[in-house]
Amino acid sequence: MGRILIHGFLLILPFLLYGLYVWQVKRAGKEGPETTPWFWLAMIGMLLLIASFAYYGFMHDDGASSYTPARWQGGAIQPGETR
Repeated sequence: MGRILIHGFLLILPFLLYGLYVWQVKRAGKEGPETTPWFWLAMIGMLLLIASFAYYGFMHDDGASSYTPARWQGGAIQPGETR
């Protein structure tokens, strides 16, 4: 559940930051941007999401599997296994 919340937050983070930026600009009495860069906000969110998937995939071990390396047995090489 925690990972889902983290990934969801990273996906919407660029939109939240952009909304905060627009709010601050309008609050200061200046003209805000004419259009919203939806495509770029979505791409940045997707890149953050992919980076978080890679981070959790490479850095977090759930301990559910173990790797047995290849070994020499009975005159033949037995391939490695993940159990």
